[in-house]
Amino acid sequence: MAFSFGKHTWGPASWQVPLTFALSLAIGCAAAPAPEPVAPDTASEGKLKIATQLHTQLATQLGAAPHDDLVHCQTTSGDCLISVAERRDEIVSSNYLNACRDPDAEKQGPCIVHALEESHKSSELAAYLETENWCSKKLLECTAALASDAAHQAARQRIKERRALIEADPRSVAATSLPEFAKEKLAFVRSTLPPKAQDNCSGSAPPQCAQPLKAPRAAFEAEIAKAPASYDTARAQSLYVAIYEAEADCTAPELSCLQRAMAQYGGSTESEKLFQQNLGLLGKQQQIRAKLDPDAADECLSSGVAQYRDRIISSYQGYAGNPAAPALVQLQKAFVTLHNTQLACLSRLGKPAKH
Repeated sequence: MAFSFGKHTWGPASWQVPLTFALSLAIGCAAAPAPEPVAPDTASEGKLKIATQLHTQLATQLGAAPHDDLVHCQTTSGDCLISVAERRDEIVSSNYLNACRDPDAEKQGPCIVHALEESHKSSELAAYLETENWCSKKLLECTAALASDAAHQAARQRIKERRALIEADPRSVAATSLPEFAKEKLAFVRSTLPPKAQDNCSGSAPPQCAQPLKAPRAAFEAEIAKAPASYDTARAQSLYVAIYEAEADCTAPELSCLQRAMAQYGGSTESEKLFQQNLGLLGKQQQIRAKLDPDAADECLSSGVAQYRDRIISSYQGYAGNPAAPALVQLQKAFVTLHNTQLACLSRLGKPAKH
């Protein structure tokens, strides 16, 4: 586990702006009448209530549908998903919802709903939910048809068994740890640079990794769905590992940016040598952790952090205040000590018990 530090956040200054009231007196003139209150749009609110209730019900039904059936229907009968995606894009553009520009539907949909609720656009929100409801019904019709198809049920059972075997394989278990390990490595590298360098590189990677993962996931699902005569176990295994390798690669752009920045913030031959030593120690830790009970491994990592936290924080503060070579070397040395201590603890856990 890499020991990361929070970025320094400086809030903007606050000003108290005096409010000026201009009072106009018109002798002999009556005050202007108050504007008529705007009547609530009861029709739109009624439609929204019905659409929201149905949306909740359909989401529950989709959540209960067999995963493999739902994936199959999204692939073969999911043209409506394109219409829903287009509708989302229209809403985001017309309402300037830049915060909701996310290709991941599971994130974009709730963001749009929340934004329209906040702006009290009942009619537009009801129309959007009705579009989602229409698509959800089509997908549920497809899953219902599959449930009554004996041949498909046999194929679904076959897919379920294949998936279970692949997920239990030691290579798959190790692969599932790759994204988290990549994030830990990135967190460590961030911790060796001052806040300014971290901020400069924070936009180097996409906010999420849905798009790069679509191809390997689709290839894996297609392989395990094949008929017995054409199914390739080895290929399915490699495709499964490729999903997690692609997810781990999502951190690569920001990691490269941070590593390039080191030269500008006190990087030297000595600090680079220590930096590479730290990366090597992290790699060894992760190899051992892939074979250990996660809770036991976390105990080793946490105890090391508790032991060296003060030293690392002190070294980081000195370096962030003056990002020069001597301070960076001291910080890297502090991390080497931490990572060596954690590795020793993990290594003891990894040794077989003597009988």
